[in-house]
Amino acid sequence: MTGPSGSGPTAADVMTSPVLTVRVGTTVRAAAAMLAAHGFTAAPVLDGAGRLVGVVTEADLLRGTAVVDDVMGTPPLVRAPADPLADVVTLMLEAHVRSIPIVEADRLVGIVTRRDALRMLAWGEHTADEVRRRRGLPPPAPGGRTGRSTEPAVAGPGEQERRRWTER
Repeated sequence: MTGPSGSGPTAADVMTSPVLTVRVGTTVRAAAAMLAAHGFTAAPVLDGAGRLVGVVTEADLLRGTAVVDDVMGTPPLVRAPADPLADVVTLMLEAHVRSIPIVEADRLVGIVTRRDALRMLAWGEHTADEVRRRRGLPPPAPGGRTGRSTEPAVAGPGEQERRRWTER
């Protein structure tokens, strides 16, 4: 998958997938513990049907007292896997956000962070092939799919939410 010019990386080339998410109804404390435990600055928020409904950030959580639904940013800014990485980074900079969820057919398939883009820049990667080689990824399959799992890893108001990060 390359951008329209045929040489630039796309969101799919650098996105993190699967994505660690939280569900509507997750407590602010549990979401904050999850972000802190994993070193993330934001997490996509999914509804009961697994649809992306918002993004909750560290700053949002510092303002919150109950559940992520009360403080998350909506509607979420999103991009598609085939979008040029340059467009994704431009959106992040213009919107003053640190990450952009990547959505395909109304389904969360990844997330691109500023750190992902910075890592690519630091390693001198300028093409999708260079990114794939470093990450050990196969060439894109016909239709542009990479073959990686894109199922979100969900922490919700149930048992998953109470895992070790809430016990700290």
